[in-house]
Amino acid sequence: MFREKLRAFAFLSLAGDLLLLLGSFLVAYMIIWGHFRPNFEVFFFKVSSALVACWLLVVFILRIYATEVMEQFERALSRHIQAIILHALLVSLTTLLVRDFAVNRLLFILGYVIFAASDILFRVAILYLIKRERESGHNTYKVIVLGANDMGKNIFEILRDYRGYGYQPLGIFDDRPSENGIVVSGTLEEAKAFALKEKIDQIFCALPLREKEKITSWLRFAEDNLIRFKLVPDFSAFHNRNIRVDFYGFYPVISLQQEPLANIYNRMLKRSFDIIFSLLVFALVLWWLIPLVALLIKLDSKGPVFYIQNRSGRNYETFRCFKFRTMTVTERDDEYRQATREDPRVTRVGRFLRKYNIDELPQFFNVLLGDMSVVGPRPHPIKLNEMYRSMMERYMSRHLAKPGITGLAQVRGFRGETANIEDMQKRVEADVFYIENWNFWMDIKIILLTILNMLRGEKNAY
Repeated sequence: MFREKLRAFAFLSLAGDLLLLLGSFLVAYMIIWGHFRPNFEVFFFKVSSALVACWLLVVFILRIYATEVMEQFERALSRHIQAIILHALLVSLTTLLVRDFAVNRLLFILGYVIFAASDILFRVAILYLIKRERESGHNTYKVIVLGANDMGKNIFEILRDYRGYGYQPLGIFDDRPSENGIVVSGTLEEAKAFALKEKIDQIFCALPLREKEKITSWLRFAEDNLIRFKLVPDFSAFHNRNIRVDFYGFYPVISLQQEPLANIYNRMLKRSFDIIFSLLVFALVLWWLIPLVALLIKLDSKGPVFYIQNRSGRNYETFRCFKFRTMTVTERDDEYRQATREDPRVTRVGRFLRKYNIDELPQFFNVLLGDMSVVGPRPHPIKLNEMYRSMMERYMSRHLAKPGITGLAQVRGFRGETANIEDMQKRVEADVFYIENWNFWMDIKIILLTILNMLRGEKNAY
């Protein structure tokens, strides 16, 4: 069965990760020193023991080889990056707490750089093999669907058409006759005999929740025959929202707003990346660009170099947002007016800065201060928020995450002036989608697209 294959992939992943971890530090050792120094065996035994022990602890905490994690590509990759970061923190803590145990700082950094790069490539290869195994049609889960309604039909077609999920749906069963193009394979009673004969692995129950007795009967049947039972409730009214089920005691509570960044490990990953990326930007670009842009702004027009305005951040808390000044005026919060095409307030230098997004770069100060993130919903002026919050559904949901220097809405072209409510609606939809579907790789893709747009010049930036 496919689940047994996943266990084999999990064992292969663990063995491969440990070999890559030790091999990366060994390669880093040879790059730094070029030969085995005296007492190498004792040193490497201590280091390898700490590396392996900390990795096994991380595996226990994050469950990175669990079936439900390995079955989803982006989730598995994101969880693995979390594991590498947590592992580095644990090893650092070990060097502080354990006497006579120290790792050269350069060895530590280079070892993790090599490990992160090689392990991510290894992870992509493993996940590709899992995907190919599913799409081959072999080792799939055999399933049936209960409920000849629209939800039953939809889930049957999804499981049938998207072979990467690893399911082989064999039929829809219900006591009602076929209708609306739904082909019924038999009654619910006949489905039990069919399930036993065909050795069904899972049952997807799309029966209406009001049919409690039938659902309970099928649940008991599945449990008695070691068949996994999945309930498919009709949440089509909330099709544009992510849904999460939490348990308070024994009672399930459904959340209609899922926030991956509510998870502390995701927040640690995102914040760590924000700090590292921002420091790199300062070290490589801003140390020379800020003085240069400041000189050009001063030569072009009178006024301050930076434009500082109050913006609304996470949880609608106000913070001071930094930008290069691009206009001849600096408005107060209650005087804010959006820039328009050929706006006479924009200076000559300011037009260039806005076209290539250079005016936003001082916001890396905000990132280091913790008010913003590199990627997130763009922070709107307070006056704009007050205008749209009562006009637009889910507008305030943008403030469930830290605002960003760039965001999904911006790389999709929804930046600059919002001349009508439809433009703002598209921006809000993209921002809410980002918050509810965040993953580390989404941030990376948005950053790369932003850099590409900066090089090309933004047509909506004026």
